[in-house]
This record gives sequence, C-alpha cells and structure tokens, in this order.
Amino acid sequence: MAIRTVVVGAGRMGKNHVRTVLASPRFQLVAVVDPARPQLAGAPAVPVVPAIADVPGAFDLAIVAAPTAHHHELGKALLAAGTHVLLEKPLASTAAAARELAALARATGAKLAVGHVERFNPAVAKLAEVIRSGLLGAPIHFSFTRVGGYPSTVLAGNDVLLDLAVHDIDVFSSLCGDCRLIASQTHVTTPQPVADTATMLLRSASGVTADIHTNWITPTKIRQIRVTGTAGVCFVDYILQTCELWGGNLLTRIAPAEVDFDRLRTIYANADKIHFAVETREPLMLQLDQLADYLERDEVGRLCLADTAAATVAIAEAARLDAGAA
Repeated sequence: MAIRTVVVGAGRMGKNHVRTVLASPRFQLVAVVDPARPQLAGAPAVPVVPAIADVPGAFDLAIVAAPTAHHHELGKALLAAGTHVLLEKPLASTAAAARELAALARATGAKLAVGHVERFNPAVAKLAEVIRSGLLGAPIHFSFTRVGGYPSTVLAGNDVLLDLAVHDIDVFSSLCGDCRLIASQTHVTTPQPVADTATMLLRSASGVTADIHTNWITPTKIRQIRVTGTAGVCFVDYILQTCELWGGNLLTRIAPAEVDFDRLRTIYANADKIHFAVETREPLMLQLDQLADYLERDEVGRLCLADTAAATVAIAEAARLDAGAA
C-alpha cells in the first residue's frame, strides 16, 4: 500500500518534494501544508491547507520543507503524534534543538530522517566506490567548494553554514566517519547581519582532514570536491555528476628522478586520468526511494538519520562560535 504523505512547505524545495512524491508509485500525496499558497501549480487535485491540523484524513509520513526556524516546532508536533518525518536539512537551527528532535524520535518510535540529499548524488556514490577500490590509495585530505546562490530571502535561523556547509560536513562524515571542527572563519559581507561566507577545517577520527569553503556571494554556482590520496587525486562535480581520478602513475609507477623542466611538463601532460562512468540520476528521487525502504523494511541505506544530522548541526554551530560570527 502506498505511503500516505503530507508535504509541509510549498517553497522551492517543497515543490520538488511534491513533484517526486507524485512521480513515485510507492507514495500517495494526501495534502500540502502551506498557509501562503491556496493552490499548487502542477497538482490541482491535491488539497493545499494552511495547517497540519487541517489535513483531510490520516497520513503516515510528513516531509517538512518549511524554513529552518520552524523545523523544531513542526518536528516536535509530528513526532509526538507518532508520525514518521523527513525533515529537510538542517535538522534544526541549533544543536540543542536538533538533539531534542533526535531524542524525541527515539522516545516515540517514530522514524526521523533528514534530507542530506548529496549522499544520494551518483557522483558521491562513485567517489565512495573509488575510495573503497583502493585506486586513490589512502585518503589524506578532502577539499570542498560550495559557492553561489544567494537566497532570495535570508530568514531567521539561517546562515551560509546551515544552508550550504552542512551538505559537505555530512558528505565528509558519511565517507570518513565522525569528525570534529579544528578551526573556522566566517565573513559578513552584505548589510544582512548574517554569515554569508565561511571556511572550516575538519578532522575525522581516522585522521583524514577536510577544508570546506562555502559562500552565497560568488555569482556562479560551484559544487565540487577534490580528494587527495596517496595514489592520486579525485575530482567530483556535484552538479555535473562527474568523478575523475588523476594520478601521475596510476598504472605504471615512475621512479623519482631528477628531470628537467621539459620532462616535468611531459610527465604532467601524460598523467593518467580515469573518467568514471556515472549514471546521472536525481538525488531527491533516489533519497525518496530509500525512504520508502526505511519505512517499509527498516533499511536505512544511505539515509541520514537524526543523531548524525544533529552532530552536523553541532559542527556548523561550533564553526560559527569559533569564528565569532553572529
């Protein structure tokens, strides 16, 4: 039987959730909750109601795509009612609120997943495969760049750390295990009194490090990862969904030797490059399918659950405090 679903919030991300839920035979969209939108384009048969209490009939799952400042109150109400919830990232505006939601999910038995959708990006999945294969050697350092895309409205309870950086904190921890903040720096470069640029340094428990640079300012969207390993460097583009491995001698080891400039240029120009085949898929749809498996068979797969998402919020919060940003 299809999972009866309500989408809370019909903004940009909410509309994407509506579209994917309608496209999946495993879900039935019961209603959309948004006080500001009396009608939803593309889904004329789906009722749009101003509050969760106005939803006609029962539902099993709520997908919450409301502004971050409302995640805590909406999540608490839904979990307390025993409803399963997918909350868009970040889990909450503060680490304390995020941990409270995670604890409430455990207490009620309702399932709480968080929409860290980059886990389902096929290029990230390919990167994980490359790391497991050993072609990269032992990972040493990750460098994440996620810039561009200033929000049309900066809402309370949000900044560039919670909006953008949490994606890459989560990807790093999903690939390398629990991590902690080493240092951070933020900037406020517009009249909006909120951090719009941030750089942080993380270290995983296994010793792998990562730098994450995010900003809303760059006029072009860039979403990339560079991973340095002992045998090569892997480049991932989140948007284009590409994954490429570069190595000076991936197939044939070149013994170190003194060489002249022309020889160095030749070696560089002929560095081995492997462009991996990546089947392009919409991450949001892949996440939704895994969510169905989680609700029906308790198969978590690559889903981000509440405790992990709360740890990510804690790192973002620590980065803001460490940098002294408001």
